[in-house]
Amino acid sequence: MVDYLAKHLRILAQKGRLWVVLYFLMLPTIAGMIVFDYYPKIDVIVMSFFRWEPPTVMEYIGLGNFMDAAADPLFWQSFQLILILLVTNLLKMWPAIFAAVALHRVANQTHRYIYQVLFVVPMVVPGLVWLLIWKSFYDPDFGILNRFLNATGMMTLLTWMDGTHDAPGVMPRISEALQPVFGMVINPLFGGIWSFLFFGAILATLASRGAPHESRGGAVGWMLALPAVWTFAFVTGLGSTFGGFLVTFGVSIFILYKLAVITGGFWVLWFIWIAGLCAVSFHKPIYITALPLVAVAVVEVLYRRLEYFTARESARWTAWMLLTAASFLVVFGMIWTHPTGQFIEGSPAWLGNTDLVIPAIIFWGFPWVGTIGVLIYLSGLQQISQDVYEAAELDGVGPIGMLFRIELPLMMTQVRINLIFMTIGTLTTYEFFLLLLGPDGGPGNKGMVPGLYMYKRAFEDGHFGYACALGMVLFFIVLGLTIIYNKYVRVEK
Repeated sequence: MVDYLAKHLRILAQKGRLWVVLYFLMLPTIAGMIVFDYYPKIDVIVMSFFRWEPPTVMEYIGLGNFMDAAADPLFWQSFQLILILLVTNLLKMWPAIFAAVALHRVANQTHRYIYQVLFVVPMVVPGLVWLLIWKSFYDPDFGILNRFLNATGMMTLLTWMDGTHDAPGVMPRISEALQPVFGMVINPLFGGIWSFLFFGAILATLASRGAPHESRGGAVGWMLALPAVWTFAFVTGLGSTFGGFLVTFGVSIFILYKLAVITGGFWVLWFIWIAGLCAVSFHKPIYITALPLVAVAVVEVLYRRLEYFTARESARWTAWMLLTAASFLVVFGMIWTHPTGQFIEGSPAWLGNTDLVIPAIIFWGFPWVGTIGVLIYLSGLQQISQDVYEAAELDGVGPIGMLFRIELPLMMTQVRINLIFMTIGTLTTYEFFLLLLGPDGGPGNKGMVPGLYMYKRAFEDGHFGYACALGMVLFFIVLGLTIIYNKYVRVEK
């Protein structure tokens, strides 16, 4: 017995020495992470509760910074550009996907390796250099963009589309022609274009449900509860106070959770969008409650009058037709509503005009094939077995079908990773906007994003505590979106 215990003690002592050595080797890394990674983040959390204006002022104010953030119009205005960039960046993910698929399908191994190396080469160029190149790219007098547009005749096309203040071009005239549609149809029936989108989203959500089940009534009830809560908060003024806003937000999250439990994650994605549309439509709160009721009534009539699958397809097509019509009205009736007068001279100031700043930001990075994104997609494509391709070819699947039926579904893990990176980058990046537009976000604050506003309040205005609070707000928004992506961007193989 003594020998048995002594043997195990010797083994334990040997393992203990090994553990000590391993932890000792890891100590510099752990210490570096604590000092340079975790400590600054913890300090941000702590300082968000202080009125901190170094080096003299550091006063504990509790939730004061967060209350100021909730009532800061410029901070929330900066999210308008973020929403536009999120939508456009989703579309910008496709060129990288197509490029990765094209590289993956190169039959010759040597050629494929050369092309992959050529994609990696731009990574050696510092990011700041790329930003400076793009800044010169937009120069009104010597920039490549204006020179290219003038040389190809596309500047004449833009002038034709834009016109002048005395003679509006095609786009302003189309917008003017669509105004009666807004005045006589959209506004009276739906309360505005955003409520029209809200109605289409409701129909699309209802049409997306699976086979009928006993929880359908509960799902509809929870769905109607969400706009009812937002309407109550608006009418009573509950949402105008910080405490009331937190209560409204908490109840809305609980409703979304119940809806997810009953019907699945697809509803959550739609209703986060719908909640935002409710907030935009608060100037006419009656529509926020009435439109869901009308949408539910329309879908229920279809399901009662038609066979289940026929009714589902009819509701789906109706919803997508409404969403397409609403998107058309937004693009052609609300964006290019008046002439900018910038193209007539052939040297538009892309970064100096309030009407051209956002298009310039959207166009940045063309052709939108990022090296990291392509490599991530390639890693997913290379894991697809050759047997899958052979089976698809035997089934008669063509090149386009191969992309949407085989390759894209099997690399959804990589798509989700890039989606998370894209969202985090869109919400937090500010260096590009600072370098191109300055700390004020260009003319009229059109290029102001939350990260740039946080930088301005900290390093331009000296309100570091308030900037920390803004950073915490961004953190929770990014965390919520990341959880949603991880849970509801399905990876089915």
